[in-house]
Amino acid sequence: MSLFDSWGESLSGLTDSIVNGGEQLVDAWFDGEADKVQSAAPEENRPKQEAAQQPTGQPIIYGGMNTNTMMLMGGGFVLLMMFIFLMMKGK
Repeated sequence: MSLFDSWGESLSGLTDSIVNGGEQLVDAWFDGEADKVQSAAPEENRPKQEAAQQPTGQPIIYGGMNTNTMMLMGGGFVLLMMFIFLMMKGK
């Protein structure tokens, strides 16, 4: 019986070592993949760019559409519609 006991203890020690080594290997692999994902973040790899500036050093502020632009676009659309209406009426 002592032979089986010693083999059992040896096998259990061997399986414990294999399981611990496998866990460490898997943990290391997951950590490596997590590092790859974290280092692939575009906001960290993109070079920093300063905002555009005027020669005086003031930043250039880009605004949306102002009233004049909207009026010109609306007037152009109305003229286009009138032109199309007159062409269709002339047929």
